[in-house]
Amino acid sequence: MRRSIRSLALRHPRLSAFLLLILFLGLWGAWAGPSWTLQPLTNVVVPPTTNTQINGGKIHTPVGAYEVSLEEITVRLADGSELPVRVRRPLGVNGLTPGIVFIHGTGTASSTSFSREAEALTSAGITTIVAEKRTENYSTTFRDYRALARDYADVFEIFIEMTGVDPHRSGLYAVSEGAYIAPIVATSIDSVSFVTFVSAPVFPIREQGALAAGTYLKNLGAPKSIIDAIPRLIGQDFGEDFQYIDFNISDYQQQMDQPVLMLYGTGDMSMPTVQGPERMREDLAANGNTDLTVRYYENADHGLRVDKVLVSTAMRDTADWVNGLPGTASALPHVAGAQPHQLFEAAQLDQPHWFASGHLGIVIMLSGIGLTAISIPLTAFAWLRRGHRRPMDLSGIAGKMNVASLALLTAVVVALAYIVLIAVLALSYRHNAPLVQGGWMFTQAVALVAAWLVVREIFAFATSVLNREKRPCGVRIVAGIAVLGQLVVLLSLAYWGFYPALIR
Repeated sequence: MRRSIRSLALRHPRLSAFLLLILFLGLWGAWAGPSWTLQPLTNVVVPPTTNTQINGGKIHTPVGAYEVSLEEITVRLADGSELPVRVRRPLGVNGLTPGIVFIHGTGTASSTSFSREAEALTSAGITTIVAEKRTENYSTTFRDYRALARDYADVFEIFIEMTGVDPHRSGLYAVSEGAYIAPIVATSIDSVSFVTFVSAPVFPIREQGALAAGTYLKNLGAPKSIIDAIPRLIGQDFGEDFQYIDFNISDYQQQMDQPVLMLYGTGDMSMPTVQGPERMREDLAANGNTDLTVRYYENADHGLRVDKVLVSTAMRDTADWVNGLPGTASALPHVAGAQPHQLFEAAQLDQPHWFASGHLGIVIMLSGIGLTAISIPLTAFAWLRRGHRRPMDLSGIAGKMNVASLALLTAVVVALAYIVLIAVLALSYRHNAPLVQGGWMFTQAVALVAAWLVVREIFAFATSVLNREKRPCGVRIVAGIAVLGQLVVLLSLAYWGFYPALIR
């Protein structure tokens, strides 16, 4: 065996070096990233009934029972700033009505949002308010949930002073990311009577994001290397940036004493539809609170819609629950509806090594790409200075260096294009196995060809050194820049799983 390997190395040194390089890159990629595997969720929730209707309340006003009036006004917050809001009131109601303050999630910020939800709930005898979300404390890299909570708390206190709103029967309706804000508001104002969560992540965004990405990719049929790379992206530490993705709302949920209603769609693959209510139940129990009601809606998406139509039973159930409080707070069954399908666990992620994490990882990768790109014109210029009229002659060292650099840059472009393709297919719930698998094979093939061309280039340069061919200092510097950049790009491609590994 050893003799055959030695014979292969002597007869085919370039091929042997190429195989060793690929073996090294595969091992490097497996070692350099955090070890993580998407774990199946073993906990199963089987609702005792598919009937989601809320029982136990004395008041069951159907959706559509009242006409709705809409008022657009501006409210002044405690810090002096003003926000436009939309207030909807049920017409013809005698006495005070329950009130709901809507809390925005990701992607919504206007007072015109939640028009269908607010219209439906108001028509069941509930006064609603939708305020504009201030974006001073909200961006891609920075989100201050406590500051946002102060805004909603101000809106809530203004709202319960409005004509017709019962200050003792008013609460919050938080959607998606708004579930990181509602518990802060609920624990800061004693008059918050209830909280409704729609598609609540419950877990920190880093953990929920890994679950969502893994579920999307697994559903798509993405290669294991791509799925295993999730913590290499989501596990990044960017210092002061993106700190909100580790925000733990459990600290506030454990202080809540209000009744809680949680609504999920079984078609929503991005949320911990099983673990979320379990974590919420545990957090509420820390404060002796057992008033948790959970409802699942068949095939509904993140916004409780099926084929872009709001699920009417979800609005009916919310209205019945709110109107029926406090009797509906502990009404049985606590869990009802369709069977939830959370396939994998939401869990903590290990962080990448220091050299691949945060801004440093990005700088190193971009430096490699930059050095590789700039080496191409530098190589041509250096060889022209030596009197070569054909610096891009593919049979020469300069040509081999530039071809290898171009191949590596092409591999980076192809890899990025494949990642974008996977993301688009996954987020649109589309399946295309030939494109996913074929694209993966093509991407790996391009990366392998680039690695082979780097080996060919290095052998050509080594041969010239052995033949004692003189190289000016400038040429040696340019060659060093090219090889350094190429090495960093190779390691970057390996880190993201584009070279086969014997172990993962």
